Amino acid sequence: MKQLIFIDYAVIAVYILASFAIGNYYLRKAGSSVDEYFLSGRRTPWWLLGLSMAATNYAIDYPLAITKLVAKQGVMGTWYVWSLAIAGIATTFFFSRLWRRARVMTDAELVKYRYSGKLGNALRIFKGVYFGVIINCFVLGWIFRALIKVMTAITPFGPWQILTFFVAVTMIYTMTGGLAGVIMTDCVQYVMIMISAVVLACFAVAHVGGIGAMSAKINALYQGQHYLDFAPGIKGGQVMPWSAFFVYLFIQWWANKYSDGGGKHIQRMSAARNETHSVIGTFMYSILYTISTWPIILAALCALIMFGKLPDPEMGYPRLMTLLPNGVLGLCVVGLLSAFMSTVSTHFNLGPSYLVNDIYRAFFVKNASQKHYILVSRLATVLVALASMILSVYIESIADMWQFVLSFASGAGIVWVLRWFWWRINAWSEFTSMICSGVVASYLKLAHPEIPYPSALLITVTVTIPVFLLVTWLTAPVPDEALRDFYNKVKPGQWGWRRIAEKYRITRTPYLTRAFVNFLLGTALLFLVNFGVGTLLLRSVWLGVSEIAVGAVIAVI
Repeated sequence: MKQLIFIDYAVIAVYILASFAIGNYYLRKAGSSVDEYFLSGRRTPWWLLGLSMAATNYAIDYPLAITKLVAKQGVMGTWYVWSLAIAGIATTFFFSRLWRRARVMTDAELVKYRYSGKLGNALRIFKGVYFGVIINCFVLGWIFRALIKVMTAITPFGPWQILTFFVAVTMIYTMTGGLAGVIMTDCVQYVMIMISAVVLACFAVAHVGGIGAMSAKINALYQGQHYLDFAPGIKGGQVMPWSAFFVYLFIQWWANKYSDGGGKHIQRMSAARNETHSVIGTFMYSILYTISTWPIILAALCALIMFGKLPDPEMGYPRLMTLLPNGVLGLCVVGLLSAFMSTVSTHFNLGPSYLVNDIYRAFFVKNASQKHYILVSRLATVLVALASMILSVYIESIADMWQFVLSFASGAGIVWVLRWFWWRINAWSEFTSMICSGVVASYLKLAHPEIPYPSALLITVTVTIPVFLLVTWLTAPVPDEALRDFYNKVKPGQWGWRRIAEKYRITRTPYLTRAFVNFLLGTALLFLVNFGVGTLLLRSVWLGVSEIAVGAVIAVI
């Protein structure tokens, strides 16, 4: 296989130096306070937020995992990703304003305002470990595994040499520049990511004879399996059953760890200049996240033609990169390194924000200097990186780990949505849903690995929901005074809060009706634009343009 030469390494070196320069530029600001280090002073404009969210969600594992999904189920296998974009639209219109009003650094910090007492404090610590260590290290682990898969295919270096070097590079600019440095670097990285993906897709499509020849060859190789269809049809024979499609379209987008925009998205929304910038930036991310799948889909289809179904389908993407001439190969490697560094830098900043903000500063060392907390944050980054590097050794399939981690938290997704809009949710609701969901998902993974992911997700959600509802009704509600303060702080509308609003004679603040209408319109826009791009590439130019035009009209509405 073709490997990198001097010109490729030179391109990579220039990119790394540019990343250092951006981190160094923000060094003084990032070191001035915890708010600056983790939230860039809450003054980030919408376009930076949108690009940063899109970049950090396009990790180096992203093209490899999509390549495997396409190899297993054709274009419609990408519904695993597309359905999560619906969560982005829901976050835009239901939650982005609420997160900005809450003015929190992490979703664990929200516990301080939503609940009360010792149980609330215990939940905050539990969630700090749950998100800051467990989920965060799993995500970093599969990203590190993706880096190893790509770089060992095109360089002579060993896994630990590759991992140690690029983790160290990313840690340095993350710890020097804080979130402001991360966001600015993300913008540069997103441009490089998309250039890399489009260039590789163009070379791959040209190699198999063009779009028309690619479609004909796929239809011939997988006759009757509808590999180029966007969704299951009524004729049968599709590689994705209707039951799986139903789970993706109607369940997965709210049954996941980011159901209300939690985790890394909160940092961006909380860092926005105001509510409007938070909303527009989140909406921009949802569109970019979905459209970015198409260059990968084209490359994955070409990999199927050229290499067939590999023992490890995820290796189809890096093997395609060997088609590229040197120099261009270096540019595309920079694109994947950008995807790696943009996501890893976010998680290097995110994980310590839980550990320091929600555990260390909240309960152990409450009155230290800002410089002390920033030093502890940087030390926490090193620990998170080491734990994730060790975990990456045990990860084989990135796509499988994607799905397991999502199902691990799936049962709690509905609780994280309802806590905003229903006063009766309490700390026990969150405890129960997270623990029950994790236990069920782990049991299914270990004892019944033959159960397909959509079915496992459905089982986890079906078991968890009645359990958390029962526990909620059997335990005491949050004190009314705490509920009143939370309602006044975030103003989530009266649905589910009528009792509190009437008891304290709080002025009605309409919210949910408009949010729901915009959610429906936004989802329609998302898929019109997404399928418009796909139709334009694989089917009909005029039909694709028409779909995008209708989406533009909805955007105005």
